[in-house]
Order: sequence, then structure tokens, then C-alpha cells
Amino acid sequence: MKSRKSVKQKAPTTSAAPVEPLDPFVPELYDPESREGLKHSLSWWLIGTGRLWRNLLDEKLKAAGQTQPRWRVLAWAKMMPGIKQTELADRMGISGPTLVRILDSLEGQGMIERREGAGDRRVKEIRLTDKAGPLISQIDSEVLLIRDQLLKDVSDEDLRICLKVLGHVRDRIPDLSAKTATTVLKAKF
Repeated sequence: MKSRKSVKQKAPTTSAAPVEPLDPFVPELYDPESREGLKHSLSWWLIGTGRLWRNLLDEKLKAAGQTQPRWRVLAWAKMMPGIKQTELADRMGISGPTLVRILDSLEGQGMIERREGAGDRRVKEIRLTDKAGPLISQIDSEVLLIRDQLLKDVSDEDLRICLKVLGHVRDRIPDLSAKTATTVLKAKF
């Protein structure tokens, strides 16, 4: 990983040219090496990088006729065959009606089936169809390639540190919002 110091630019000696920001991705409101500057940069990078990663996945998944939300449903249905519709919405951090639209689309493509739960007909369980297998394999390969390319120069130690920081941030969110707390505690991503 590049050090933030390696991207610093020196201020011009004349007042004619404006100083370029140290990091064009993050508005410079604080000294970038101060604790406030580091926290500010982390929050901007976290939000922006997550958006960019999702956009990249969507771009690659579009070739397979899928989107990232549909892929997440397929992935959860693969990892947890028979997952209940309500649990799936909770794990994805989306509302029931939003999930229903995604499930309708996947069911229309013949990728999933919704079955009545054993013992309670109101409960819907999500199951993959045989048709989903080749698509999931194709997307798994593409997602693995993207992940490998994006993280190829990141050490295991840096990955562990990043996960530790993200876990710490995630664990603090419920302290700040009761509504978000429910989503965070159920999400288990």
C-alpha cells in the first residue's frame, strides 16, 4: 500500500495557482496526518471504495445478465439452501418488498424457486434451480478474479488490519442508531 506521504504535493511558491488537494477523492478539511484527517479520509474512502467496488461488480455481472443484488441472493441461496425469505432480507440489509422484486426477477429467469416452509405455509424458502448452477459457477469465477486483481498487492497482515478496523466500525454502528442496529445485528455479511 502506498503511504499517504507519497501522494503529498508541495504548495506552489506563488499565489497564482491553486493548491491541488492531497487526495482528490477526499475533501481536505483537516491536516491529512492528524487523527481527525485520518478518520475523515477513512470515512470517505470507505463509502467511495464500496460504491466503486459495487459498480465494478455490476459492470462485470451485467455481461451475465445479472446485477449485484441478484448475485447476492444467488450467493446466499447457494451458501444456505432453503434460506427463509425474511432471513435473506435481514442478511442482505434490505426490505421485504425490495427482496420480493429481486426474487420475482430471478424466479422469472428460472434461477430460484420459492417453496412453502415445512410446518408453516406462510414461510417461503429460497432454493436454487439446476439452471442456476452454471451461472453461479461463471459469476463465482468472475468475482474471484475481480477480488484477486483488486487485492493482489495487499499483504495478509494488511487484510487482517483492514478487517479488524471494519469490524470495529461495524460493531459501533448499533450504538448510534436503533434502526441500523437491527440491520447490523441481523446482516452477518
